Amino acid sequence: MTKNHPDIACHCLQGSDKHCFLREKACPVNARPLSETCCNGRVKVCKISGDRKNCARMANLGVLPGTEMELLCPHRGRQCMIKVNGGTISLDSTTAANIFVTAV
Repeated sequence: MTKNHPDIACHCLQGSDKHCFLREKACPVNARPLSETCCNGRVKVCKISGDRKNCARMANLGVLPGTEMELLCPHRGRQCMIKVNGGTISLDSTTAANIFVTAV
């Protein structure tokens, strides 16, 4: 596995809001943070916010904009579990708050 995936670029904004987005296209109005999505079911990743380290970690785990995954959260705001690319990933609440999703 290589460190730099050729198809993944992390674009950072240089303004006062220094967050990293894996794509520059705006999210739909109904996009919500993964930590606020309380239903179990299929969701689609709209954007990843946070610093470069967070973006790179999510990219290495296969959580990229456009990826569909299954959400396995027992309650809103608590630790989330997602099924993506055949594997199950457990996310803390801070990481889940930086992943914006829409319902499929």
